This record gives sequence, structure tokens and C-alpha cells, in this order.
Amino acid sequence: MNYDEKGERNMEKINLDSEVRKQLTKGEMKKLRNSGKTPAVLYGNNENMSLIIDTGKFNSLLSKAGHNAIINLSFPDKTSKIVLVKEIQKNVISRKITHVDFYQINMEKKIEVSVPIIITGEAPGVKAGGVLAHIVRELKVKCLPTDIPDKIIVDISNLEIGHSISVKGLIVPENIEVLHQVDQIVINIVSPTILEEIVPGAPAEAAAEPEVIGKGKKEEEGEEGAEGKPAEAKKESAAAPSKKEEKTK
Repeated sequence: MNYDEKGERNMEKINLDSEVRKQLTKGEMKKLRNSGKTPAVLYGNNENMSLIIDTGKFNSLLSKAGHNAIINLSFPDKTSKIVLVKEIQKNVISRKITHVDFYQINMEKKIEVSVPIIITGEAPGVKAGGVLAHIVRELKVKCLPTDIPDKIIVDISNLEIGHSISVKGLIVPENIEVLHQVDQIVINIVSPTILEEIVPGAPAEAAAEPEVIGKGKKEEEGEEGAEGKPAEAKKESAAAPSKKEEKTK
């Protein structure tokens, strides 16, 4: 992001080419991704458009301008739309982008976005053996598209054990409305003794871990969404009585 002499944000025009696509099968989606393209959808103005974008160019855009970049989405017919990224879906194993959702915006209308909170400095409480707890990692704000900040920086250089920084202690740009409660804790330094007191409850959480892993597996199998259905667990065979049990009865 660039700023002028007054400290106001200069809009940097970021272009991204796209083309309209038809509905594709699972196999066609796979071929598309293997060719270096990513399927996408544009929402806005009571219409949805299925699109194709270049994966490499989109990754470069994210690396340069971040997830809240204002994008000039161009089409082959020389028209364009101003959009923001709404959602990015990734493969759970490779972490490669599999689908992108865009939504059209009005530059004169305020919108709600999430801005990453970045920590800077070294906390004395951590040096003394405390544990840093970063509770809120993104700040939900409402503002004009031209006022969206890249990030919110939090300096923890004076944070001791038992101390915290809440939403009201954050330094945010003007013309931005924060959508969190002002007393919401963002960062605090936890005493090691507090963590030790939690240890006795660990076995109960450990026992639940296989269930969490199982759910993750199902999400992985169902990654394609509408393009493919996840395999269903064969519960009926386990629930039905065997023939030997029926004869016994």
C-alpha cells in the first residue's frame, strides 16, 4: 500500500484477468487446475458469474497486496468490475488454491472486512517465562474500500505477565469502525502456573482427539464440494445382527 504526504492511502490499481466459464464436471475441474487455472465465482448485483483465473497471477497478487486488495477484474470483452476476495478454498494436504470467491463492491459504500493483527516487539513477560496468547488474530472493521488497512500492528514491548491488550488499546486508522467489543482481549501474557493447572484435564481432551481427526478426514474427502461426494461410512453392516445371532434367538 502507498500513502501520500498527508498519510492518506493512495489507491493502487491491481488488475486480474478472468474469463466466464460454463459449469464443469469434477474431471474438467481437475484438468483446469492442472493447467494452471483456478475456478472462481463472482457475487454481486443480484448475479453470480462462474469464472476462470490464472493461478500464478492470483498468487502473485495475494503476495503483493494481501487478501483485502481491491481488484479490477477484467473480462475479454474489455469490461471490468471492482471486487474483493470473499473466500479462498485450498486443498487440505497440498494447501494449493482450488477455488476463489469474489464479490463486487461499491467504492462509495462502507463494507465489513477482517484485517490481520500483527505483533511487533518482545514482551518482558515472555522473557520472564510467561506464554504469549494471541487470542484475536483478525480485527473485524467497517469502512470504505479506500480506507481498508493492510494490517493492524500491536506493540507488545511493555507487556508483563498477567497483563493484556484489549480492542480499546489498539491503534487503528481514522474513518474505521471496529466491530468488536472494546473490552475484548486481543493479546495477553499467561503465567506458566496457570498452564500447569490445566494439565490434569489434558487426558479428557486427548481422548477426544481421534474424533477430531476423523472429522478432518471427511473434510478432506469432501473437498471438491458439489463436484464430488465424500465416501459414506458403512454403518449399516455394523448395526445389523449376524445370521448366527438370529438363529440363537
